[in-house]
Amino acid sequence: MKDLLIEASENSPVFSFQANGILNISGRVLPEPDALFWGVANDWLVNYIETKPAQIILRLQFDCVNTSSSLEILKLLYLLGDIKNKEISLAVYWFYPINDIQLEEMGKDFQELLPFKFIFESIESEEGILIN
Repeated sequence: MKDLLIEASENSPVFSFQANGILNISGRVLPEPDALFWGVANDWLVNYIETKPAQIILRLQFDCVNTSSSLEILKLLYLLGDIKNKEISLAVYWFYPINDIQLEEMGKDFQELLPFKFIFESIESEEGILIN
């Protein structure tokens, strides 16, 4: 399976999904929901899960997220919902700026809707985008 890299734009995040199971989404998430934009990442993830990898590590780090785009993030997270049935190790990291209560709360709200826990880490905003 090939890696997936979707470069960031001014209002959309970078997607760096590696075939070794390390998946990163980071940046601004401001575009209106776009089935093609999110569909590429969702399709890649579905296909990756079907390969029965040993692990998936998803690292999410957003600068800001609008409400309609948050639904697209949640749809992607739902795809990971039945991972335990497939015996795949899953770790989801939610990075948020140390003083951004809204992004911290968004992660906690998402976690309540999902059958797995997040690992929350606050970061200094100047630490920049998490990729690699």
